[in-house]
Amino acid sequence: MNIKSDKIKLFENLSQFDFDNCSMDLHNDFECLKVKFHNNILILVFQNIVSKFLISISFQKTSMTFFEFDFTETMKTLTIDNLFRGKFEIDGALTEFENNRGYFYLEFYEGQKIEFWSESLSIEKQ
Repeated sequence: MNIKSDKIKLFENLSQFDFDNCSMDLHNDFECLKVKFHNNILILVFQNIVSKFLISISFQKTSMTFFEFDFTETMKTLTIDNLFRGKFEIDGALTEFENNRGYFYLEFYEGQKIEFWSESLSIEKQ
């Protein structure tokens, strides 16, 4: 499933969605195993807590604007808290899009935060 940024509702909670005839709740039912940024693609890999299947969310044509990750020795997984498309201030004005890309906010319960521009996202079940 591939979704262009301009098709995602402003402030819509992207951590809960329907996919492959199933309701997905990334906050309550999944743990984030991996966060990877390579060749302007941000990839998040989640594992279902009960049945252990994987879901990956990839953001294409991505530019990071804020990245804060603090780690502890005991941290093995992360819990997603918020993921949504929002607005961003450029030259004193709030904007939703820049060069066909939306602005996204990603926060984890453990305190990690990422903000980025992205053109689209895709979801895959592995």
